[in-house]
Amino acid sequence: MTETALDRFWELVISAIALKSEAFVLIQTLPLASKAALYIVLLAWLSQSIGQGIVLYINRVKPIRFILSLLIASVLFAVTAGCWSLSAWLVSCVLYNAITSYEIVWSTLGLAYAPLILGFLVALPYLGVPIQVLLSIWTLLALTIGLHVTLHLGIWQASWCGMLGWIIFQILQRNIGFAKLSKWVSIVPRNTQVQPQISSGINQTHVGNRDNGRV
Repeated sequence: MTETALDRFWELVISAIALKSEAFVLIQTLPLASKAALYIVLLAWLSQSIGQGIVLYINRVKPIRFILSLLIASVLFAVTAGCWSLSAWLVSCVLYNAITSYEIVWSTLGLAYAPLILGFLVALPYLGVPIQVLLSIWTLLALTIGLHVTLHLGIWQASWCGMLGWIIFQILQRNIGFAKLSKWVSIVPRNTQVQPQISSGINQTHVGNRDNGRV
């Protein structure tokens, strides 16, 4: 029986997280590579949704906004993956004459999303922002390594494919009006503290004591 990328799914994920170039070479030689890449992206989306859900719950967001926030974040995540893979493929073809199929770039990007499976960690107070930045850079490094070995590009050429693809996505994000929505739902805990609602009681006690002093 032929071994597929799904059979070696977790081996590929762990190797990609460790930034091992062998993982990106291996996934291209196995059947169902695109499906495995899709599953990795879905796991990264689920992890991010869990992290954002925890943050929204801690911040006592209303149910309607809670649901809308997660829905919008999911749309942004899907658009990001699609635009990043497409733009990286176009940049590699136009600038560096890399003759390759979109499927290879997609499976490379999907595997590069493996570090984002740890996205639920952005819910940690005080550490959310640094972790989010770290995972973003981690993913870019994984994509650079993947494009380097699969498209046979120089390391700097591969890095430009990844970075230019990300810049193109940023331009698209602003033109289609998702930037403000992205900022609205991108709540990362810095110093999350739940303040008890006792201010009104304190004020009432203060007013009562003042009135008693007037008698």
